[in-house]
Parts: sequence; structure tokens; C-alpha cells
Amino acid sequence: MSNSSQRAAYYNLARAYEDANPNTQINITSYTSEVYKTKFPDMLESNQYDILYWHAGVRLFEFIEQNKIATIDHIITTIEMEQLYDKAVIDAVSFNEKSYALPISYYQIGFYYPKPLFSRLKLSEPQSWQQFVEVCEILKKNNVPPIYIGSKSNWPATAWFDYLNLRLNGITFHKELMRGQASYLDDRITNVLKKIQDITKAGYFIENHQDLEWKQGLPLLFRGMIGMSMLGNYAVQVFPETVKNKIGFFKFPLFDGQSTYYEEVPLDVLVVPATNNKKDLTKSFIKYAALSDSQEKFNNNLGIMSPHRGAQQNNSSLAQEAYETIAGAEGITQFFDRDSKKVYGDQIMPLIDAFMVNLNIEYTQKSLEEVRLRVLSDQSNINN
Repeated sequence: MSNSSQRAAYYNLARAYEDANPNTQINITSYTSEVYKTKFPDMLESNQYDILYWHAGVRLFEFIEQNKIATIDHIITTIEMEQLYDKAVIDAVSFNEKSYALPISYYQIGFYYPKPLFSRLKLSEPQSWQQFVEVCEILKKNNVPPIYIGSKSNWPATAWFDYLNLRLNGITFHKELMRGQASYLDDRITNVLKKIQDITKAGYFIENHQDLEWKQGLPLLFRGMIGMSMLGNYAVQVFPETVKNKIGFFKFPLFDGQSTYYEEVPLDVLVVPATNNKKDLTKSFIKYAALSDSQEKFNNNLGIMSPHRGAQQNNSSLAQEAYETIAGAEGITQFFDRDSKKVYGDQIMPLIDAFMVNLNIEYTQKSLEEVRLRVLSDQSNINN
């Protein structure tokens, strides 16, 4: 958990289940986000936890391959899953044609901006990359830092890399890259890094972003002191009510008249450890958490979205815009560190962070490729 909204979401879900099942008591163990990620492997193997929060994608599949997470096919059947969720969501929790996790939340990453500032400078939401650059230039000329990025937080720089790669090179190449199947020396990666280099040299990113966390940009966004910030729509949960209607949203711009696009949509799930010995209670709770009403209330507390088709009735306006962006996407990915093996993502992401400062394309590509080859070699040695 990162904030009080997340705590409330989980506690309210648990208490609602207890109200519906009076003879059951749910005990909740919580940690901060980064601590939880570290503890998760051990939590899976202990006998203390019956249901755990986790992430979809390769991060999930790694533990399934190790037989540490149980299938939920006997709880939510394949037919039921298809009724509740879109195919892209089901694929992100399925391994060897079996479902291993219950999707509960997802969020989309896009640009949030102060409407009064855009109105004062007569700016429109940019749809194309060229329009985006033009908006940045006008903001800069008016002494407003065009783009806030808190690259000290680690994920923001990779989010830029991910989106530019998806927009320029498509989802197939992007997935190959995350799995270590494509070379970082490819000219397509040069083009991605060149785009980041161009807007950095143009002075569009806020200064000293390597010393800033993503949350530090929120007060600047609310006060119209920056042009825009690329955030997950989970950030909406900490927007003060007084400013929510003053913040606008647009998706990551498209290139050269593109009509189809792909989105980063990290998916949060509930999993059942293979060590679980409370089968009936677990089945009952998972079924309850899969109800549209349960998911709608849960995600309204969080200010983000349920992937459940029937839980879209009471989205906030900003969450609804994000949902429509996802619905219009040709395909979705998770996020680099969720769609790649941990040992790989942990070494790649710091190099992308460093590039945001050194801007050395040739050195960065060589360094990224060295990591890819080293990880592949280590995995090959383990398999042999």
C-alpha cells in the first residue's frame, strides 16, 4: 500500500465480505509497495497467507513456472472469465490455457495537465507528436516547464521509453525486447532514444528531474506551474477534490497519422499461493471479489478502474477518459518491469534512467545490449 485510499479499498472489501459471511474473519497484512515486492516470494511459500496481491504478466508467470501459484480455473471457469474480462486481460493472467489470477484493477498511463494554463495560453490537447512538440515549445516560451518527470522514482523514464517504443515500433517488437529476444543495437531503439534526446535537448523536461520523485510534481500540476506530467491514473486518487475538474487528460501522442495504437496498462491481481489450505473460504472470497459490485466499489476507492466489463458505471470523468483510451487500443502491455523477468528489468531500467541525464545513445545501446546478452547467457547456463 502507498496511501490511505489503497488501505481503505482493501479493508472495505474485506469488511463487506465479512458482512456477507458473518462467521468469517479476514486478517490483513500490509506493507509499503517496495517492501511488499521484496517480501512476496517468501510470502508465497509461507503458510500464513491464503490470498495475495500481485501483478499480471511475466512477473506472474515466473512464479507459476515455479509451481508457487495455484490455478483458479475451478473457482472462475474459462467461460465465466470470458464473460467478465476482455481477451487481453485474460491473456495477462493465463498460462498454458489456465487462469492463475483474478484481475481486480488496472490503470493507464497518460498526460495530465492544468486546464486553466492551457486555456490561458490557448493550447489544445495534442493528438500527434508534432502537435505535442508545438505545445511544449509554447509552454517553454512562456517560462513554464513543459514536462514534469520525476526520474528518481525509477519507473517514469522507463514509461517514456516504453511508450515511444510502442508508438514507433509496435507491440510485437516491444514484447520481443522485454523478453530479451530483440537486440538493443537495432536502429529502432536508436530512434526511440533519439526522440528522448531531442526533447531533452530542447529543454522540455523540468530541470534536475533525476533528483525528483513523481509525487513532487503534483502540487506544481495543481497550481499550473508545469505544463503536463505523464502519470498513471492511480494518481487521481490523491488529487484534491477542489482541483479535479481543473485537470485535463490526453493519451500519449501518435506518430505520422497512426490510427491504431497500443497502451501500457499495468494489471493488478489476486493470487492463491500453492500452499493455501483454506480451499472453501478462498473459493468463496475470490468469487465475491469477482462480482461487478465488489470491483466497482473497490476501484472507486482507489480512483482507478476495474478490468471487469460490468464495473464501469461509476468511473470518475478522468478515469472514464483513461478507460476509453484503453478500450480504443489495439493491444495492451503491462510495463517493462512487469513484462520482463525481474533479473532483466532490474538491470535495464537503471540504464534508461541514466540515459535521461547522459543522453549518450551509442553508450546506452551498448550497455543495454550487454545486459541482455549477459542475462540470456546466465539463463542458458541455469537451464543447462
